[in-house]
Amino acid sequence: MPDRSYSQTVVANGEATILVQPTKNVPWNITQVSVEMSNAPSGATCTLRKNSSLVTLLIAAGDVADGSPPVFLRPGDRMTIEWKQCTAGLVGNALIFYEEASYE
Repeated sequence: MPDRSYSQTVVANGEATILVQPTKNVPWNITQVSVEMSNAPSGATCTLRKNSSLVTLLIAAGDVADGSPPVFLRPGDRMTIEWKQCTAGLVGNALIFYEEASYE
């Protein structure tokens, strides 16, 4: 199963956003998303969204979202991992596991 890793630095407003999109004209079934932000402050939040719709909340310092159903991303869809209320300069990391899918 393929995987991809991403990272993003928190900017001055306390936010960091990672964008996940298929890299070819092939949809993806995202089966797992792992997030980590070392030293995330206690009030920090992390959300996983598809096309701006909430998929799940995550613990900002470290958490995993997996299980059924997978998140289906067509080319042009956007999945975001969004940290808020964090300290500028911290780095959010994400690892996704996915399968290339068909349009069935």
